[in-house]
Amino acid sequence: MTTGKKSNIPTPRDYLGFEVGADRKLADWPQVAEYLRVLGDLSDRVETREIGKSTEGHEFLLVMVSSPDNLKRADEYRRIQKMLSDPRQLDGDQEADELIRTGKVVVAVTCSIHATEVGATQMSMMLAHHLATSDDPDVKRILDEVILLLVPSLNPDGLVMVKEWYYSTLGTNYEGAFPPFLYNKYTGHDNNRDWFMFTQQETRLVVEHVLNAWHPQILYDLHQTRSSGMRMILPPFVDPVGPNVDPILQSELSMLGSAMAAELTSQGKGGVAVNVVYDAYSPSRSYLNYHAGIRVLSEAASVRIATPVELDGGRLKAARGEEPNRKTWNHPDPWTGGRWTLRDIVEYDFAAVMACLNNAARYKDQWIRNFYLVGKRAVSELENPYAYLVPPQQHDRNAAAELLDIMHLASVEMHEASEPFEADGKIYPAGTTVIMTQQPYGSFAKTMLEVRQYPDTRKYPGGPPKEPYDVTAHSLPLHLGVDAVEVKASFEAELTPLDEPRPPAGRVIQRAAPAQCYLLGCESNASANVVNMLLAKGLEVHRASASFESGQVEYAAGTFVIPADGEIDDVIKNAARSTSLMFESAPSVSGVDLLRVKSPRIAVYKGFIPTTEEGWTRFVLDEYGFSYRSITDADVVDSSLNDEFDAIIVPHQAVWQLRRGHDASSYDPRYSGGLGEAGAISLRQFVENGGTLITWDGSARYAIQHLGLPVTNILAGLSQTEFYAPGSLLNVKLDTKHPVAFGMPKETVAMFLNGPAFAVHGGEVIGEFSEQPLANGWLIGPQYIRNRAAAVSVPMGAGRVILFSFRVHFRAQVRVTYKLLFNSLYYSSYE
Repeated sequence: MTTGKKSNIPTPRDYLGFEVGADRKLADWPQVAEYLRVLGDLSDRVETREIGKSTEGHEFLLVMVSSPDNLKRADEYRRIQKMLSDPRQLDGDQEADELIRTGKVVVAVTCSIHATEVGATQMSMMLAHHLATSDDPDVKRILDEVILLLVPSLNPDGLVMVKEWYYSTLGTNYEGAFPPFLYNKYTGHDNNRDWFMFTQQETRLVVEHVLNAWHPQILYDLHQTRSSGMRMILPPFVDPVGPNVDPILQSELSMLGSAMAAELTSQGKGGVAVNVVYDAYSPSRSYLNYHAGIRVLSEAASVRIATPVELDGGRLKAARGEEPNRKTWNHPDPWTGGRWTLRDIVEYDFAAVMACLNNAARYKDQWIRNFYLVGKRAVSELENPYAYLVPPQQHDRNAAAELLDIMHLASVEMHEASEPFEADGKIYPAGTTVIMTQQPYGSFAKTMLEVRQYPDTRKYPGGPPKEPYDVTAHSLPLHLGVDAVEVKASFEAELTPLDEPRPPAGRVIQRAAPAQCYLLGCESNASANVVNMLLAKGLEVHRASASFESGQVEYAAGTFVIPADGEIDDVIKNAARSTSLMFESAPSVSGVDLLRVKSPRIAVYKGFIPTTEEGWTRFVLDEYGFSYRSITDADVVDSSLNDEFDAIIVPHQAVWQLRRGHDASSYDPRYSGGLGEAGAISLRQFVENGGTLITWDGSARYAIQHLGLPVTNILAGLSQTEFYAPGSLLNVKLDTKHPVAFGMPKETVAMFLNGPAFAVHGGEVIGEFSEQPLANGWLIGPQYIRNRAAAVSVPMGAGRVILFSFRVHFRAQVRVTYKLLFNSLYYSSYE
């Protein structure tokens, strides 16, 4: 890095050949990245570095901006942040006071996680240039007192796709239409819902290299929303707030959001509102709220990607609690309408970020002191509950290991008991993992491990619900099917710090020598990885159609039976080591029918109205080694489906979207239309000829309506006042003798988002809702689904349609129901 003259630093316009935010112009990711590298080379206020690769291999950048001296001493300031985040490292308040005086406010700014919301990434170039070149007193104060961690794109892959798509639409009648594909390989719009499960590469890069590495006081996440509402929405958020968020942080968020809104309004930027639409309840979007910082969200009104929109006052629409034409306490200066452009978005975003940075700089000591106080309260105040315990014996040991990995990535301290101990009157064995709540990030642990019901919030007493912004259930033990125990009272135990969770040891238990077969239980999701690997190698795999006994050991229905041969021994031993699974050698299995498992030939339906459920389906199949092919409307209609596939998955989507797709007046004919009548006929024939059709939620409704199934949705026609379940974990009883439920516990939970519930007039009920349906979240009208069917297999000709009322793999988070999907796929291929 050199200290070049400011006159030598090109403006974004100089570099791009057009103004940032110009109508119908977009800088794509390689241009943005290269420009920020140029700034890093020419300015001693900017450091630009790659911190990893995106899902599809694009460089993922972090841009640090501060004074030259601060950047030279970056490691020192990062050490100060780390020490203040855990006051146990300090010698009391006196040492803390010195660090507070010395330290800098760390502000992370993240841009355009949703790739069609292009304004923030475009703005990042303008922001970095301004901070690199301006001698304005406010800028100098920001550089002296703040370390800015700028992530110019949280979704580089998406920007590349969106730029290419948008430019292909220019001059057509669908210019600026949303892409007919997900703008992230797997997650699409759900990529900002991954901040407690950490499944995606981009999430992990930000958590590891920005949030955990620097412990910022402020994370500002810039988004865009609908065109016809407010021009920008800022905190404070609407109720409810996550119950474990420190009150200091709640107050800071309200203060900062209001200050930012006031600054924009003072600049004549109309239509800025606070306390509208968005809540801060779900941890899926709020990692920093449970790590001693605040997450600021802004939502600017969108355009048609980079194409302006014309909106007179009459076209602004009230919705979701927004009243864009009305002057209120939280919306003091309504926007009166007119031409709204990408440049407007860039300028609102720029002004909002500068207001945030100015506030952080002006009140530097207050921000750092409050950061310290939040940490001090976390480590000094005795919490209730006292701890959470994860015993070593689990239905799925690998799922328990996944839970501990999540805690570890979130910097949660864990211990392992070296001796048996007693807690709340019960004895727990050695090897139990102990997670104390009295620790710096105990609020994250408590939020993710507790089972808390969502508050019953109505528009008026006895009336319809106020719709939450996101799902209402997020208990990791329930999501993963892990036994985690909440302990109220303090206890004594011999504990060893668990610096990094160790996966359970897999091994081969010798019950017969020489082995005639190997037995693998089907309780763990990870068994699918092994089975798919064996099948890919051309090895033989069977499943027991019922429970059986071998060597005086009882094995459950669905146990995998792998015949031994000359090469299998080493393969099984390697599989045990790599997957932590337990195999048992045995004599040949008798007295039970064995089902030959083949690699199922799988199709995943992918319409041109993109749905995150389709993307998450591909993610889960890829994670567990299932081969599949994506098929479109034309493939469904034109292909000989049974010649190519054993199973077709139609992920959840609204019935009308599956049926009709995009309107031909808004999209090129290649991307318009849906399955239509021809698609329904083709799917019906596929099933009648022996195929398996797998559906859930909306696609299950579609199958009932358009394939003529003898099943009724008993919730159809009920109002939200009568029945409402906006992302709740519901208790489900399963018939574990059915092939679709092999390996499942007799009772489980499932993620239900106002889906259907079934009255079955022909078919097999695999699962039904329990007498007490609600496990976690919010449920109005439980009486409507008690003991009603939730999972059904309906025969049709030589095949079957499998219907789930719930989301079987919701966001790769609710893994306890993965096996229902995996089993359905294997079921399609049995011989």
